[in-house]
Amino acid sequence: MKLVVVIPTYNERDNIVPLLDALRGSVEEVSGYEVSYLVVDDNSPDGTQDLVGQYRKKHSDVFLLSGKKEGLGKALLRGVSHAIDDMDAEIILQLDADLSHDPAVVPQFLDKLTDGADFVVGSRYIPGGSIPDNWGIHRKIQSVVGNTIVRFGLGILHVHDWTGGYRAYRKEIFELVRHELGRYRGYVFQIAFLHKALLRGVKVAEVPIHFTDRRFGRSKIIPSEYIRNVLLYVFFSQRQSPRARRIVKFLLVGSVGFVINTIVLELMVFFGLHPALGSAIGAEGAIISNFLLNNSWTFRERKIEQKRRFLKFLQFNGTSLGAIALQAGIVYAGTNVYGVEKYRIFYILGVLTSLSWNYIMYSRVIWKR
Repeated sequence: MKLVVVIPTYNERDNIVPLLDALRGSVEEVSGYEVSYLVVDDNSPDGTQDLVGQYRKKHSDVFLLSGKKEGLGKALLRGVSHAIDDMDAEIILQLDADLSHDPAVVPQFLDKLTDGADFVVGSRYIPGGSIPDNWGIHRKIQSVVGNTIVRFGLGILHVHDWTGGYRAYRKEIFELVRHELGRYRGYVFQIAFLHKALLRGVKVAEVPIHFTDRRFGRSKIIPSEYIRNVLLYVFFSQRQSPRARRIVKFLLVGSVGFVINTIVLELMVFFGLHPALGSAIGAEGAIISNFLLNNSWTFRERKIEQKRRFLKFLQFNGTSLGAIALQAGIVYAGTNVYGVEKYRIFYILGVLTSLSWNYIMYSRVIWKR
């Protein structure tokens, strides 16, 4: 079976040769595949193409496809199309060029395909997976919140990692959706490809991966652009679904509550209170905001009448106690084990854990039909 490993690059001179060497060593452990490596370079000014050209002189299974810089999505579309149309690929494996994806995991991806999966995703958010410990809190929030928005916004919860670039899939899956992917330039391409494949009923499996931070070069992600594009994709792809629109509104309202919660938490910590207490006080501020905005916007077709609003608010507070307990409990337990200075990490985990609880209680208890 013909396997083509597609590697998009831009200014990856320091990483590409070690990656190719590691991939070749890993794939040698797998039998039954004729393997080629396709480097898709966006005319890197650092000489990545020249280095790949030199490498090819000793390795005939390595190929180079160059093109102008149009973003990750365009590079992947160009590279995968070339692999299928011109290299007769039956299986595509794609991964980042910065050594953040461990080549040793490749056999596990191929095993999943052999077991019947159509599309295999490397996941940082299932047991056995992880994100780098040395990431700053803003990068961790960006990664976790981005995936959470997609999972809940699209209403597909059984896939845990939507934005990662470590994947393997059959050529038939790509061909099903190829004509729909041309509009996506950046990192949202990963979300769109997986989402459109799932809508066609493909069987998706996940492999846990330990994502490591790059050693050389700079990340290409622009956080504000990344979050904006994720939100826009979720909103516009699901705008015809009342349930999905409600989930998006719920997440946006929750984002306002998150900001309120965070500001109160940081103020409480600044004035000497324990983060668990600050988290709980901030959560109550978020609850008030959430009740008012959800009643007037998210669930406005089930809007609570004025005469029942106070009693419903008390009930709302009661159902939210579970979320507060989850959030404060995670912060308390985490800081006891790892130290108070790590409170922000466990605060984020607590907020995300309470999302599911809140949505279920809001839709089935407070604003039930």
